[in-house]
Order: sequence, then structure tokens, then C-alpha cells
Amino acid sequence: MHPVLAVAFGLYLLNLAVGVAAQLRLARFGVWHHVLYFGVFASAVAALVLAREAWLGLTVACLAYFPRARPRTWLHPALGAVGLIGYLLAVGV
Repeated sequence: MHPVLAVAFGLYLLNLAVGVAAQLRLARFGVWHHVLYFGVFASAVAALVLAREAWLGLTVACLAYFPRARPRTWLHPALGAVGLIGYLLAVGV
């Protein structure tokens, strides 16, 4: 696995965990969730370019649409799940 892909996937999983905690109202992350999202998006694009894994296109598309998905709606976690599928297919799980 390309090192950038590994880092990007790890950041995605971290942000997914933060999102689930926020969705379940277990914690409040405020602006830090958005800062982490920016890092997740930037690393996903870098992994798409450097690792050349086509399935990351699905993840990047989901991440690009995230700002339009309101929190606590069905679309927000659905985009997270589909983005995760893109990563899992890219890493060969």
C-alpha cells in the first residue's frame, strides 16, 4: 500500500469515528471536526493522485459533496459509508 494512501485512510477512519461520536451526541468537536475534514479531503486527493487507485475517486466525490449534506440527516452518514467503501476497495479489503 502506498504510504500516502495509508495516511489518508487512517485520517478518514479517524474522521469517521469523530463523525459517529458527534452523530450519536457522545461528544462535541466544534471546529476541529471541520479542520480534520480538510485534512481528510486533502489527503484523499493526494492519495488519488499519488497512489493512482481509481476507487478513491468514489471517496473524493463523497468528500466533495459533504459540505452540502446537513449533519443529522440520512445523507451525511450515507456519504461517510460510501466513502469508506471507496477506501476499502482501494486498499483491497
